[in-house]
Amino acid sequence: MNLLDTIGLFGTVALAAPIGLLGAEFLAGGRTALGVGFLTVAVGLVAGMYFRPSLSGTVADKLLGRVPADPEEDTD
Repeated sequence: MNLLDTIGLFGTVALAAPIGLLGAEFLAGGRTALGVGFLTVAVGLVAGMYFRPSLSGTVADKLLGRVPADPEEDTD
């Protein structure tokens, strides 16, 4: 995880924290469905941002492995 990924994750957590707190507030108030829904959204945001870089790296590795080599790079 590089610096830009870390900054992006920090921004996502800053967005997801109030949503998670709202979900906890609804759970404490007896609104179970809304509380679980908001908590699921908050966890989904953070998990999506955390695992996204590794998934895109995996896809890029697979795509780059299938790109043909440059024909001008002969080592003869």
